[in-house]
Amino acid sequence: MRVQCSTVDDFITNLRAELPSAIVSKVVYVSQVERSLDSGDPRQATRFTVYVQASCVVDLEDGGQYLLEMAVNCGLDYRDATNEREGTSEAARVRQKLTECCDDLGLRIRPGVLDV
Repeated sequence: MRVQCSTVDDFITNLRAELPSAIVSKVVYVSQVERSLDSGDPRQATRFTVYVQASCVVDLEDGGQYLLEMAVNCGLDYRDATNEREGTSEAARVRQKLTECCDDLGLRIRPGVLDV
């Protein structure tokens, strides 16, 4: 089973609804990803969409498990004369919320994303 969240608040709500001991290895995997919006060579790109992804495996009382995951579009970064980094700034806020939640619950954050 998989539970997908489209906001950091939904992910945190689901995470807080579980006992910390139910989070496998007490680890939440978090990754920041940039995707080029320009066609052609990505090394020459100037516009990027920034995402934050998070995931963990939750043990259920009946012996089953489910994957709790989140993917949030944080906005755009421009690597041009404007050097606007709205996406990176929002990603930092999302990551900070996740860090605070995990610290409160005694969970660790590691880089990466779980997949099924």
